[in-house]
Amino acid sequence: MLRLVFLCVVAFAALTVVSGQRQVEEVLKWQQVEFDVPASVLSAPDGYIPINNIPMSGVHYKNRVFVTVPRRRWGIPSTLNVVELEPPYPVTNPVLKPYPSFELNELRADLQPDANRLVTEYRPRVDRCDRLWLVDTGMMEIPGNFTVVQRPSIWSIDLKTNQPLSRYEVPQKDVETGYGLTSITLDVDPDDCSKVFVYISDLQTYRMVVYDHENQKSWRFLHNYFFLNPLEGDFNIQGIPFAWDDGIFSIALSNPDPMTKFRTAYFHALSSNSEFTVSTAVLRNETASKRGYHGDDFKLLGYRGAQSQSSIHGFHPETGVIFFAFVQLNAVSCWDTRKPFAPQNMAIVYKNDRDIIYPNDLSIDQEGNVWFMSNSIIKLLYTQLSLEEFNFHIWRANIKEIIKGTVCDPTVPPNVDHGQRFGGEQNADRVTFVEYKDKYGPGGGPYGGWGSDDKRKPTGRRP
Repeated sequence: MLRLVFLCVVAFAALTVVSGQRQVEEVLKWQQVEFDVPASVLSAPDGYIPINNIPMSGVHYKNRVFVTVPRRRWGIPSTLNVVELEPPYPVTNPVLKPYPSFELNELRADLQPDANRLVTEYRPRVDRCDRLWLVDTGMMEIPGNFTVVQRPSIWSIDLKTNQPLSRYEVPQKDVETGYGLTSITLDVDPDDCSKVFVYISDLQTYRMVVYDHENQKSWRFLHNYFFLNPLEGDFNIQGIPFAWDDGIFSIALSNPDPMTKFRTAYFHALSSNSEFTVSTAVLRNETASKRGYHGDDFKLLGYRGAQSQSSIHGFHPETGVIFFAFVQLNAVSCWDTRKPFAPQNMAIVYKNDRDIIYPNDLSIDQEGNVWFMSNSIIKLLYTQLSLEEFNFHIWRANIKEIIKGTVCDPTVPPNVDHGQRFGGEQNADRVTFVEYKDKYGPGGGPYGGWGSDDKRKPTGRRP
């Protein structure tokens, strides 16, 4: 099949690149992931296929890091796992232990629905009340054989007792299937742990799902700002050109407004260089979700700069700084939310062209650190992943130290006193068309996503 693909040629953004290497510590790294599961599981047909296991998160809580492995191919023993931290760092090839148990992660042999089991997790999050929250997509994302095992569900797990606390099954009125539910953001009341709103990005259908935990109900929003920017859906990473159409991918929340108690939700699509905002007063309003027109409730915040497509971003409550994982620049950037939103008021605080090959997750812990992960998925999708090299990395950095002296430091004045809503002439995207013939495979791109003649190699596309 012939496809027309936009190849985007862009000028480098006016982001400040911090000179010198800042205090970033590599904590964990893997050539391939292995699991602490029964030997019978590892030896069973399709029980464990190393190259199919691609980690998607690295979320820190006290002395533990939670690592997920979505079931996007056969041979994945456990989707939600934990690593106990023990220096010296980096720890090399630590074994993943199913969390909170192997029984919760083990699929039924007949792949029938089971409310006591997890199927596929992407990016869980920890709240201030010592709970781990996650979305189980309920899907086996096997190329050519996508299987809906069960309805998608939202879980919370007590991190003190390691026991599940709640499970909410997302109704079909909100999502047809769990495919595309790859990030979760928590809005916990500062004084009452029972009052929680959960915001879930649906990159597949360009919607946002809102879950009201206290009242056990959910709804969804649709807005044009959740879609990709067609001029910014072309990527070039490690010299590999490809096109993605991923919509809303990440949601970050500000501190509560002292008067209204609502927060600002910052959000963006993966295939976009722009950032948008909406008040949680809107998102928490189920009636508002049913409107056909939202007026100016959803706002364009501005333009991050050329090649600034970001996977996940996170807000640090103490400093008011947001961190972005830039997938094309192999970097982590920051922006002080008190300053105008413009590329000149952002700084790249860490860049690593060798090891940061698709930074797929970023989170802020309760101890003032930013954690970020790279999983080399681009190599797996479009070229070849070697299990003899280190492919998966998790880093951490103290936030106050890493932003000190940069334009993200609250004590440093802004470089420009006005925001930038769109790309200027120096940042303008120039578009050409290239025609090619796809190889067989379920994903996009010139190599048909993960499809290949090697049946042991994963397929599927969405990271």
